[in-house]
Amino acid sequence: MNHCLNPTCKQPKNPDGNKFCQTCGSKLLLRNHYRALKPIGSSTYSRTFLAVDEDIPSKPFCVIKQFFPPQTVSEAQKAAELFQREAVQLDRLGQHPQIPRLLAYFEQDKHQYLIQEFMEGKTLGEELKQSGAFSENQIYTFLKQILPLLHFVHSNQVIHRDIKPANIIRRPPVTEGDISSQTRSDSLLLVGFSAVKSVSNHPPIGNATIIGSPEYTASEQLIGKPTFASDLYSLGVTCIELLTQTSPFNLRHGNQWEWRQYLSRPVSTALGNILDKLLQDKVSQRYQSAQEVLQDLETLQPREWKCFETFTSGTRIRCVAVSPDSQILASGSEENRIQLWYPGRVNSGEQLGNWLSGHSGWVQALAFSPDGRLLISGSCDRSLKVWDLGTGKLLRSLGDWFAPHNGWINTIALNPTGTILASGSTDTTIKLWNLRTGKQITTLTDHQGTVESIAISPDGKLLASGSGDRTIKLWELPTGKAVTTFTGHEDMVRSVTFSPDSQILASGSRDHTIKLWQVNSGELLASLTHTDWIETVAFSPQSPLVIGGTRNGAIGFWNPYTAEELQGVQAHSASITSLVFMPNNKVIISGSADGSIKLWQVTSGF
Repeated sequence: MNHCLNPTCKQPKNPDGNKFCQTCGSKLLLRNHYRALKPIGSSTYSRTFLAVDEDIPSKPFCVIKQFFPPQTVSEAQKAAELFQREAVQLDRLGQHPQIPRLLAYFEQDKHQYLIQEFMEGKTLGEELKQSGAFSENQIYTFLKQILPLLHFVHSNQVIHRDIKPANIIRRPPVTEGDISSQTRSDSLLLVGFSAVKSVSNHPPIGNATIIGSPEYTASEQLIGKPTFASDLYSLGVTCIELLTQTSPFNLRHGNQWEWRQYLSRPVSTALGNILDKLLQDKVSQRYQSAQEVLQDLETLQPREWKCFETFTSGTRIRCVAVSPDSQILASGSEENRIQLWYPGRVNSGEQLGNWLSGHSGWVQALAFSPDGRLLISGSCDRSLKVWDLGTGKLLRSLGDWFAPHNGWINTIALNPTGTILASGSTDTTIKLWNLRTGKQITTLTDHQGTVESIAISPDGKLLASGSGDRTIKLWELPTGKAVTTFTGHEDMVRSVTFSPDSQILASGSRDHTIKLWQVNSGELLASLTHTDWIETVAFSPQSPLVIGGTRNGAIGFWNPYTAEELQGVQAHSASITSLVFMPNNKVIISGSADGSIKLWQVTSGF
């Protein structure tokens, strides 16, 4: 099929053998050797056609871009000069293997043309329609591939001005040994260079031309003043469209991007922060270069963890907690002791309470109040105690003359305001307490087995509990109303924890797995496997990282948003009973049945 290039032709399709359009009589061979086959795109000032070069024996495919000059003489002259300048830029940019080569540029029949190399593959827009929304891992890979290419464009003093899914092509998947082109760093191709703008020392020609697709275009570009950061803005819009499979027009409300509510699955806080910075309206608050974005992406990469400090208790550690200011660690042991440790100080390990005020059973659970003034402890002796850290004295015990539970207290949790304490027990119940008054609020009784672990979401709305009955339950706070039950573990659930954004719940079990659940939908997102029982799990407060401590003393590391297993460590010689992150995100604290508490940090910071 031949396609007529006359913009006013009403029936441009022609049979293969025609040399002239059967409708308008125009020549069908452009410059006597480029034959347009079909239109493949259009914009305000141009049309794009798939074509073949009839002068070459193999008749390779190419792309014809036909430009429409404005109607006024002054604007037409300006467009012609810009066209020539942009062609020169394209000739230089096309030396990059991921950018189409410029084959020719010329004027014919009062229209300007660029002939470019044809880049085979599907656009990301087509891929989005066929395969659905991208995952976090796909967005991470996409950014790692496209940003170096964008850096090359910008280093040539060129602004693309039309970054969008339709202008990014993925090469067809081909197998090279066991390596797919989907994972190659050059698998993405950048096209759509008809809108490029040079920022060289040439003086501007008249008023700036506003070019680009409105839904992807930064505000400064809309007034004709694009910068390199304008392309980064368009890249951010592209990312959220790929994540949500939703038009950018529907993701923006007023001056605010509200893309998270359209996600089918949550993304990590770290990636979300990067995308939010790309999408800033003010240029000064946005990334200024592709290299800056790449540097922040490096924080999502796995790193090696090293132990830099060890405290030795001399008895089996059952639990560990860290104060909000990261200055104090508290541990509970099988010798019924609560000890306080001070990172960086030699004289650590002071004990809270005495034979009269202390616990008479193993200290199973500890929690600091949000202001760091109180420490709450739960024990096998069935008691809950509140300690004043200023004086080191017992402030009060919760409950009345009778024990608060009829079994061991395995786990406790405080809500973000420090007003509600939850306690879980071997008696299969969870009790909610008003910490200020010491009065019980309610008792939750739906579990059929021991309550092994509880956690309260960072937003304070939900409580999660893991049980010996192999289920995880969600409850509303402060009412204690049952919300849902997650099933799927094949052994008792030893630990539960929420992600920092409250969107994902992680559960660790003696079936050797950590399962990740989407809180709102109840969907099982991933099942992460380790070599032994999972005794404790924790989420990093900032980075996309979930960790699990095992019976054999190992710590496993995973990216919860991609399910990628990262490099783990053999941390202890016995079971890891407790894992917590310091609030600053840079240190992991592990407590073990081998009697030690270890502090871990990455070899290079987040």
